[in-house]
Amino acid sequence: MGELSEDAERLLRRILGSGRVAYDSLSENERRAAEELIRLGYVKVYLEPSGKRIGDALKVIGTKGRIGNAMATYACIAIIVIIASVFSVLLYLTIKAFIMNYASVGAFLLLINVLIMYIAYLIIKRRYPRCLRTLKPLLS
Repeated sequence: MGELSEDAERLLRRILGSGRVAYDSLSENERRAAEELIRLGYVKVYLEPSGKRIGDALKVIGTKGRIGNAMATYACIAIIVIIASVFSVLLYLTIKAFIMNYASVGAFLLLINVLIMYIAYLIIKRRYPRCLRTLKPLLS
């Protein structure tokens, strides 16, 4: 560590102690020391969005960025989870009806369950084909 300046050594101790230091919070001397540490390979620089301007950043990139794709993927997964939970509840009630010797109620619930799943599949297939592409890797 003989090649580092005194400011760089202090900054390196601070970085190692806290794990991360915001560049905006550094003074001019510390910024020069940070550039020295970066140049020598002691630290890496990471860029992250500012919490204060995240809304403006999203407006700037609009739907062109990956954020729109990620949001759509999460929405598709949420839709699929909701449909699966409805299916699970109806399937539970169907099995419970068959166990309690209410075969006609069980058959009715099973029919309702199949119809709801088929209608949900048709709606997703027509309106949200991206959801089906999202679902394929999850099932395989």
